[in-house]
Amino acid sequence: MDIADFFSDEQKQQIKAAIERMEHKTSGEMRLHVEGECEGDPYERALKVFHRLHMHKTKHRNAVLFYLAVNHKKFAIVGDEGIHKSVPENFWVTAKDHVIAQFKQGKFAEGICEGIDMTGEMLHVHFPRNGNDKNQLSDEISYGK
Repeated sequence: MDIADFFSDEQKQQIKAAIERMEHKTSGEMRLHVEGECEGDPYERALKVFHRLHMHKTKHRNAVLFYLAVNHKKFAIVGDEGIHKSVPENFWVTAKDHVIAQFKQGKFAEGICEGIDMTGEMLHVHFPRNGNDKNQLSDEISYGK
């Protein structure tokens, strides 16, 4: 299976819509990156992808990456330093655990969307949207290594 076909077209639209909803509430930015394999630690791999996608270059350092390696069943969330300093210590674990619980039920798109919503609410609290915020990163799902 081509990794770009992991989500149906409808699911891709649901995920993009969740990202857009979140970004209408906050100056934060979010991406989803999907790969087939992740040989090592998913968080370390997600950090590399985060930087490769230039997510560390947002104005307020408040970007969040959801990383999914479908064949190896690995998932991680990376929040840039601006948001990471602002959220409670257990927030990322709680969000990750919630998403993984949905994955275990085969609800991959739903899990991602719910994780986006949870993260969006936290971003809204700490980085509310103001009138001149611009979308700094693509809302499309990125794929591959």
